[in-house]
Amino acid sequence: MGDGENVGPGDQEPTEAAGPAADGPSGGRRILHLLGAVLVGVVLPAVVVGVLVGELGVSALFTGVVWGAVGAKLGGTRRMLYVTPLVGIVAGLGAYTAYDWWWAALLAATGAIAGAGYRFGWFAPLLMAPFAATFVTPVSTATSAVTFGAIVAVGTGYGIVIVRRFGAPAVVEGARYSLPVTAVIALAFGAVMGAAAAVGVALSWTEPYWVPEPVLVLIMYVLMGHRERIQDKALGTAVGAAAAVVVAIIAPPPWAMTALAVVAVLLAVLQRATYWRMYGLYTFALVLFLAAPGDVAHEAEERGFQILAGVALLIVGLAALHLIADRLARRYPQPELASNAPDA
Repeated sequence: MGDGENVGPGDQEPTEAAGPAADGPSGGRRILHLLGAVLVGVVLPAVVVGVLVGELGVSALFTGVVWGAVGAKLGGTRRMLYVTPLVGIVAGLGAYTAYDWWWAALLAATGAIAGAGYRFGWFAPLLMAPFAATFVTPVSTATSAVTFGAIVAVGTGYGIVIVRRFGAPAVVEGARYSLPVTAVIALAFGAVMGAAAAVGVALSWTEPYWVPEPVLVLIMYVLMGHRERIQDKALGTAVGAAAAVVVAIIAPPPWAMTALAVVAVLLAVLQRATYWRMYGLYTFALVLFLAAPGDVAHEAEERGFQILAGVALLIVGLAALHLIADRLARRYPQPELASNAPDA
């Protein structure tokens, strides 16, 4: 939009990057450091939590580590530390409300909170709140929900410590927008997250989080300047699901399906430079792993529809966001904020 504001979440990249130092440790030493950090910071605590709390605690700890590491890498360790209590709270609420209409309302609320972070440049760390509310282990009691949320918060702290050890910055300045534009972003992101969750709840899916999953993952890629991943994810999902249907028609024995899934995962690792191929192989392997014997076609259809529905909702949300926020940005220009980061 010229010298005004860019309106898409992620049209401006963070101004600080966590690149490796020129005089840093060698690749082999970094791998050893990483393994040591995972062993001390994740595996040993997971064993202790597993003994004291059980499988629920282990799941909470591992997911918390992921949110802490990703959030600290994108938004900075200090900012992610401030967001950690919020991550624990929404994780506990998500576990207790999964997967009913209150869960859908929670995802809408966390999406709006994350979007509001654009007013202060805090979108990246606050994005971990809807992640934490979406991917949970369902529980039936308030006590279990409190336990889950508390351990997720502890795991988030571990994740922050781990990435800080490998040079993550304390603060990564994100894009900032005027109050009217930020309000539109918050409402749009909250609406998309709520709609994605509502689709799964309304259709009584046992794993409705697969609809908001592509919304969150692709928003994260857009934040990093990879908007093309939206069409790549849609293409990869369609190709992977179609390939799984072909396998279902052939109906190979279970051992052959497992072997195909393992090969697909290995090939996906080698295809990281081509995202649609990587995600197509990932979708193919996921369907084969999760499907019950003789149910591959149904699993492929359901998983493909869920992911593509999430992608479609994100596209509609981004289109509406640009349409409205472009007008607001022309009315409330803030070139001093737009100059903080180069146009994408």
